[in-house]
Parts: sequence; C-alpha cells; structure tokens
Amino acid sequence: MLVLASARPAAAGIIGQDQEIRIGRHAAAGLEAEVGLTHDPSLAARVAGVGQRVAAVSDRRGLPYAFKVLRGREVNAVSLPGGFIYATEGLVRFVRSDAELAFVMAHEVGHVAARHHVTMIERHFLFGLIASLLLGGDTTAAQIAEIVRFFLSRGFSREFEFEADRLAVSYAHRAGYDASAALGFMRRLRASGEADPGRYEVLLRTHPGLTDRMVRVSEHLRKLGYRAARVTVATRP
Repeated sequence: MLVLASARPAAAGIIGQDQEIRIGRHAAAGLEAEVGLTHDPSLAARVAGVGQRVAAVSDRRGLPYAFKVLRGREVNAVSLPGGFIYATEGLVRFVRSDAELAFVMAHEVGHVAARHHVTMIERHFLFGLIASLLLGGDTTAAQIAEIVRFFLSRGFSREFEFEADRLAVSYAHRAGYDASAALGFMRRLRASGEADPGRYEVLLRTHPGLTDRMVRVSEHLRKLGYRAARVTVATRP
C-alpha cells in the first residue's frame, strides 16, 4: 500500500510558529464574536472529536488545534493560522457520516500543516503586519479583521487546494476513517450547489474547481489502495 507524501517542510519565513498561533488566536476571537458559535452541544462535540482525531495524525501535531461550529446554514468550513478550524452548522448537517466530516476537517488541517495561511499572510500583508512583527509589536484589531475577511472571501489558490485535498485523504486514512467518503461528499456538494447556489456558493467559491479536485482525490485514493472510481472532467453528477 502506497502512503501519500507528507506536507512540504515549512520554509523559514518571517512569521514563526508562535506568531502564527498568536495571529490565529486573535483572528479566531474576532470571527467568533462576529458570526457566533452554535448553541447545539452535540454538533460542537462531533466536530471537535472528529477534528482532533484527524489533527493527531497530521504533520504538525504540536499546534493548539481547536475545532468549533459556527452558526449559519451555509455549507462551509474555514481554517485560520495556528490550527483554529471551524465548520458551519449547515456543513455538519450536510455531511452523511463522520468519514465525510473527517475529510473536510482534514482538508482544513492540511492547509494549516502546509502553512498555507502563513505563506499568504506574508505575501499579501507584508508592509503592515510584517513590519509590526519585525519591530517587536503585535497585530492590531484592524489587521486581524482584514486577515479574517481575506480568508473568508478569497480562499486559497488551486495549488494550495489540491495540496490540502491530498493531505486530507492521507490524514483521514491515517485516522482510521474511510477516506473514499470524500468523493461522495464532493459529488453531492457539486450537485446541490447547482440546484441551490445561494446556499452552497460559499464553499464553492472558496474551493473552486470541484470536478478537477475530484479527479485528483480519486487518484490519491487509488494510490492508498482504495477502489475509487475514476473521475473525468466531463463527469456529471
């Protein structure tokens, strides 16, 4: 059985791990204050349990991972620097199994493990945020709010999404979940988005090219020994 490669080693950059965690913690507090957390303890417990199980087999296991559920009917998930990860109430109700939820949580963990947030912060917030850090200061409330809006509205590049998917398949498998559930989730998300774009547009926007992603996820699953059906770009739900 072929095991997928680990996340790329984090290149030395301006933002170190302690700073990454501090930025993420401030961003998480801002996001929770703005959107609000679920009042359903069963949803919160389910996401935390699945998320921590996946994080325990990731390539950055020493981070203070936190998995929580945001209020809202949109089917979406978001991660912030340092391992602060959220699913929406809509997402938790949309998934049909813990295996599907594990893939989504592992996808967000993959972004954290590969330091995608740090790369994008260093790329897009260089002159303000980085200058403050270099001078020994801390991030301002305005800077944190801008970072949160950036990750909620813009999302990651295709390259980063593909890498997070690859890592998600690997992490879900390592954690003992049926990683092939990823394809069923993505097929239903694609079909539902076409039927009701108003409800699903958030996840579709921040994770573009679902069919292209499904092609690669199918390939990764077969490398792990799963009997996953081949997906082509012309495939329709």
